[in-house]
Amino acid sequence: MRKVFLALLVLTSLHTRASVENKADSISNVQLEEVVVSATRAGKNTPLSYSNVGKAELKNNNTAQNIPVVLQTLPSLVAITEGGTGVGNTSLRIRGTDATRINVTLNGMPLNNPESQEVYWVNLPDLSSSLQNIQVQRGVGTSTNGSAAFGASMSLKTVGATSSPYGEASTAVGSYGTFSSSIAAGTGVLSNGLALDARYSKVLSDGYIRNGKVDHTNIFASLSHYSDKQLIRLSYINGIQHTGITWNGASPEDIEKYGRKYNSAGMYKDDAGNIRYYDNDTDNYYSNILQLMLSRELTDRLSLNVSLSYTNGYGYYENYRAGSDMIKGDKYSKFGLDNQVVDDVEYKSSQLIRRKLLSNDFYVANFSLNYNMNPLQLVFGGYWSDFDGSHYGRLPWVKYNQNIEENYEWYRNEGVKKEINFFTKAEYQLNNEFSLFGDIQYRYIDYRMTGTDDDMVDLRSNHYYSFMNPKGGVFYRPNNNSEWYASVAVGQREPLRADLKDAVKFGGTKAILPERMIDYELGYRYTNNRGMNLAANFYYMDYNNQMVQTGKLSDSGYKIMENAKDSYRTGIELEAQVPLSPKFIVGANATFSKNIIKDYTAYYDLYSPGYAEYLGQQEEHFDETDISFSPNLVGMASLTYMPIKNMTLNLMGKYVGKQYYDNTSNDDNSLDAYFVSNFVAGYTFDMTSVGSIDLQLVINNIFDKEYIANAWVATDKVNDGTAYVYKGLFPQATRNFMGRVTLRF
Repeated sequence: MRKVFLALLVLTSLHTRASVENKADSISNVQLEEVVVSATRAGKNTPLSYSNVGKAELKNNNTAQNIPVVLQTLPSLVAITEGGTGVGNTSLRIRGTDATRINVTLNGMPLNNPESQEVYWVNLPDLSSSLQNIQVQRGVGTSTNGSAAFGASMSLKTVGATSSPYGEASTAVGSYGTFSSSIAAGTGVLSNGLALDARYSKVLSDGYIRNGKVDHTNIFASLSHYSDKQLIRLSYINGIQHTGITWNGASPEDIEKYGRKYNSAGMYKDDAGNIRYYDNDTDNYYSNILQLMLSRELTDRLSLNVSLSYTNGYGYYENYRAGSDMIKGDKYSKFGLDNQVVDDVEYKSSQLIRRKLLSNDFYVANFSLNYNMNPLQLVFGGYWSDFDGSHYGRLPWVKYNQNIEENYEWYRNEGVKKEINFFTKAEYQLNNEFSLFGDIQYRYIDYRMTGTDDDMVDLRSNHYYSFMNPKGGVFYRPNNNSEWYASVAVGQREPLRADLKDAVKFGGTKAILPERMIDYELGYRYTNNRGMNLAANFYYMDYNNQMVQTGKLSDSGYKIMENAKDSYRTGIELEAQVPLSPKFIVGANATFSKNIIKDYTAYYDLYSPGYAEYLGQQEEHFDETDISFSPNLVGMASLTYMPIKNMTLNLMGKYVGKQYYDNTSNDDNSLDAYFVSNFVAGYTFDMTSVGSIDLQLVINNIFDKEYIANAWVATDKVNDGTAYVYKGLFPQATRNFMGRVTLRF
């Protein structure tokens, strides 16, 4: 089946009409480009809160950083970066919801890993340079392909063909040894309807914290064929990333002792007791995405989009295991090995190098039919996917080794996930003022695990889920300047692979339940012909069975996720863009929210002093408590000044309020609020005979703020009333610079 799938993908890409009467009409081309993503996006009358980010804005914000950082000016969005600079491992939260609850599509095809339900942006370096636009829908949003959307949906569209040939070369250098270069070219749409676009980019950096190095490569290529009322496009994206491990974090004590750049990854002691560093404590991934898309205007009222996608991924992380004292390492029993005798000495543990690997194949096919006959607009779509993921672990090196084979494999498991969904969306214009919106989606998921986990526990299990997600709303436009909307949407989400693993290890006596949420939205937008834009959106997200970490252990000693029966997020999002003059534009947004779990119980392991004896678990109950990583205030303000033609100066400030990094509302486990300002200056030299030269200067964190954007905590209780508390904090870079030169011709 999979070989047939790939064969069809290749053969279809080669099957184009031998001859074309004329070069495709530019207006028709634009319409066809929109069909590619129309099924997953909100339209102008869709009663939802959303933001559109165009190519110009992407270009201005792109300084070799990953997409979460590029989008940090959007409402309710908080960008997270492990290495402190935004070029390594990064993620985002929207309305406090993490990346596992944010649906992402690329040209209508899912990007989220079906098992973790997250997009690892580090595996797609410099993707923003190959994008034409992005739409971010907050809340449940409209029905889309791939994993469920709870916090938001992100629809990404790659660049389309241009009317004329072009070339581009760009180089950027900055702080912490950061270097970025790219080259791109396109043929434009030729007389035979063909168009070829390609881009190559490279990003290197030492990172802010120790071992925050990156070595990233990205290749993008697109072959398009335009004919009368039809677009066929074959796209390929290759991402190669080598990134130093930065996910350990640093304790407050280590930061005070060693500084904000401290990172324990790869640290060990040699036989003489000297501290050394293993150079290959790295995370590595190789990604290949192949997409084939057909967009066809069947009639003046009906259009069709059909897409096939194949994603192949292979990666591993490698780290040096030295143990808490940086000498003993790990016990052999953790890997199913006997104690080793070397030079007549028996060792129960050893320093070693551990490598955890994964490989996956992801096949996707979807379609959508768009029917437009005023006053009715109708979209019917379907989606099928097949994911096969392997996870395994090896030991490339063991210090005290009697008879352990090289690259000894101590575990291997496989997950196979299949999904089918269908959805129908309808907009009906009642009159000049009112329109109605309806959307219903059906999802079926079949997920099966085999093999053993890294603790050698059998994972064999089957899981099936069936969801029906209705959505509806009303849109009201009383005049040309004002818009009102209201909507109600249901979202449901299956557990992650990690959640299901824990449930299986529990022994099946307590299954983790899917999450369910009802999202209520009420909003207002105002625009005028002077460029003023104002918006306000109220939301209430009512959760049932939200999956949260409580610290509870299974009977066999595994920490498990639990369903919080009742929780909610509610808030108001405000946006404004006001041109003060032809040269000055002020922009701002702010989200004020409350994020609560009701009837929550936290569990702590209880010990006698000095960890002498394990005494079970201690409970702490809360009638209500704040949801972790959900600040009550997130805001942004910007001032754009255009003093002369082709020059733009922008000053932006981002505020993120206090965040708890567990679910206990404990001030000791919270991140201080922070406000960070960035400055961007850009100037374009027009060169009519050759092209143009763009100059860009970026100063991040211009006021040299020392702040922490993310953290983790683990707490054990002692029966004398004290506690053992372990924390990992992620300091962000202080003032840093980036300069870019781009030649376009």
